[in-house]
Amino acid sequence: MDPAANYLRAELLPHKAAGWALVVHWIKMIVGAALGDTSAGADLVVYRRESGAEIMRTPADVGSPEILLAQVEEDLRTKTVIEFLAEWRLDVDAEGSR
Repeated sequence: MDPAANYLRAELLPHKAAGWALVVHWIKMIVGAALGDTSAGADLVVYRRESGAEIMRTPADVGSPEILLAQVEEDLRTKTVIEFLAEWRLDVDAEGSR
């Protein structure tokens, strides 16, 4: 088995938003911080190792961003690219990811 981690990598990055989405994001961050939740500021991003192309970006706002990242990294280590894309329901050309 050729693990997806050979072709893809994941990381947490600051949330990327523009326009009204940015306003909504900041409101969520302020309300979340007031309630003690500091996880609203991160996106989970998956890239192709070879080209650096972003194939997935999603808010890491459910539970702990670090736990979500750990799950994705585990899937990258234990699944092929095709299995990983299917698991995360990504409509991406698998050949382009290898």
